[in-house]
Amino acid sequence: MKRLLALFAASVLSGCSAYHLGGPKPAFRSIEVAPVRNSTARTGTHAVLHGKIIDALAGDPRVKIGPGDALLETEITRYQRDGFTTKTGDAYAFTSYRVSFEVRCTLTVDGGKRVLFKDRTFKSVSTLQVSGDSAAEELSLSPTLFGDIASQIREAATAAW
Repeated sequence: MKRLLALFAASVLSGCSAYHLGGPKPAFRSIEVAPVRNSTARTGTHAVLHGKIIDALAGDPRVKIGPGDALLETEITRYQRDGFTTKTGDAYAFTSYRVSFEVRCTLTVDGGKRVLFKDRTFKSVSTLQVSGDSAAEELSLSPTLFGDIASQIREAATAAW
């Protein structure tokens, strides 16, 4: 019984020896996140997205934030708010909205000589059900939507190349 337990422990431990925290090594060790540009009419969103990208990348132990190997350029390219109602005869009083943001990113390494991805689109959508101040409630969605987009960007940026 002891031999069987020892053999099992050895096989489990040897199987985990190739594991690296965070996944495969990315194509860079440090990444600079350029200030986010905003080409939409929705103001104030670029700072929220920039912070979420920094937070997402900082959570990856394989990379450091700052000037160095890679440059991530990001632009908010689309903001959309579509109203819909649950009342069949009421086409003008919306009770819910579908809010979406679309972001385009370019990631380069080696001083811009090598492009890992160019103008790649990331998108997040959420439903807003208004119960009071619709503008304030919609603003409260931005951190969640941008957190989702930042997570997508981190995953794409740190994938094995």
